[in-house]
Formats: sequence, C-alpha cells, structure tokens
Amino acid sequence: MTSGYTLIPMEKANDPVRILKKSSARKLLPAISEQDNKATRGRSLLLAGSADYPGAGILAARGALRMGSGYVTLAQKNISVSSLENPDFLLLDLAQKEWHSQKFDAMLCGPGFGVNLFTARIIQELKERQIANVILDADAITVCAEENLFPLPRTWIVTPHAGELARCLGVSAEEISTHRYEFIKLAQELFQCVVLLKGHGTLVANGRRVYGISTGNAALAKSGTGDVLSGVITALRAQGLSPTRAALLGAYVHGATANLWKAQKKDLLSMMASDVVEILPQVLYKLRQGD
Repeated sequence: MTSGYTLIPMEKANDPVRILKKSSARKLLPAISEQDNKATRGRSLLLAGSADYPGAGILAARGALRMGSGYVTLAQKNISVSSLENPDFLLLDLAQKEWHSQKFDAMLCGPGFGVNLFTARIIQELKERQIANVILDADAITVCAEENLFPLPRTWIVTPHAGELARCLGVSAEEISTHRYEFIKLAQELFQCVVLLKGHGTLVANGRRVYGISTGNAALAKSGTGDVLSGVITALRAQGLSPTRAALLGAYVHGATANLWKAQKKDLLSMMASDVVEILPQVLYKLRQGD
C-alpha cells in the first residue's frame, strides 16, 4: 500500500492534498470588534480532565481562553480542579448537574475524561440531542471505537493521533503513520465528520478534500499539547467558524507555536504544553498583522 500523493499549494483544487499556508490561515481568523463582549466571543463547554488526569482539562481550558472564547466552563464528574488556582474559567461538577443544563456554543469531550460508560453515555446523548458543535478527542475517540458509536454527525470534529485512529480502524499505529493520507480518508468515511489526524504532517479531511498544515515540528511531541489543540479548536467553533475552518486554523496556530519556539532559539526537546498556551498570543498577533 503506497500513498502516491504530492503536497501542493492550497490554491490548486484538483490535487489530493491542499496545503494551508499563512495567507489562507490569516483569512480564517475571527474578526475583532470594539463591540465584542464575553457573550459574543462564544461559550465553550469542556468535558475534560478527571481526578487521574486533572491537567488535561486545565490545558484545554487555557487553550480555549487563549483562542478567544468569552466563557470557558470546565466540566468533570466530582470536579478535581480548584477555582482559586484557576480563576480564568468556570467549573461544573457533573456529579451534581447535567452538561445540558449549561448554555454553550461549542463542546469538547474527551481529554483525560476517562474511557468508561459515563463518557459513552454523554456521546450518545450528544448525538440524540443533535448537538452540532462538538469536538471529540482522546478518551472520547477510544470510547467511540470500543462502543461502536460510528458514524458521527457531519458537523463534529475528531482529533485523533495515530494510536487512537489505529484503534478505530483496527490497524497498527505504524501503518497509520506510514500511510497517513489513505487512512485519514478511511477515517473520514467511518466517522462521517471532519477528521484532524495529529502528528508529523498534520492532515484534515472533510469528505470533499484533504488538507495539509504547513506549520509544526518535533517540539510538539509532548504530553498535553493535544489537549491545548482541542481547546483551541473548541473556542473557534464557539466563535462561529465552520468545522473545517476551525480544524484548519486550530492546527495551523498550534503548529506555529512550535515554529516560533524554534525561531526563538529554544531547543525542541524543551517545549511543554503550557508553553504552547503562553506562545499563542504572539502567534496570533503575528498572523493577524501579516508578519
């Protein structure tokens, strides 16, 4: 099995992969208005983190805030995060209130949330209630594979790495990494929604075409960076970007933080997920200004 595809400029429409470059990414940025307020910037509800993995939820929440979401609520069963240590986002205990009691414009489910029947029930409820703006990552993707919750609504976004996608497709992670183009096409047919395949040479597929992301490097090979990405994409969906555009812009700016880290002469081994959050403002400023 060989891919046989060539990476080409995004402007060419008839080739297998279109590359998202800076000029196109800039056009996807949410507009900024003097009339903006925290409600118009979008409400993000993040079902992420747990007592075992509290950092996943915190990183996703901070990523969503840095990407502009006006309200961010982090929801967990038996909440394990302190509002005193994290005053920038709201907290919701799912042991006391249902997720659908909250007002939100986009929802994330999965990072550090747990591979269990509770997560499966929530995904099924989201499908039954026809919630449009949903991003599934990490544990939620594994639950979909284990409970056979495919297909998903076409307006959803899934953000697997090679290992998670391998579990969904019943192949090895090595096969995914070797033949990324073929397998993201198969994944999109299975999920029936927008698929963002993380890793070296990030790809986004929406059923019509496959896009490649021109940013990113090995600095992002660190636990937690994917949690930040999922929060970033959720914020973009909450601000009204389409599933494809939210996935593309989220992946682009996420990768650009690693490019800037390298440009600042910092070793690629040293970048942490929290550094991604801290560098996002510089990346967004440079992108918006055309630097």
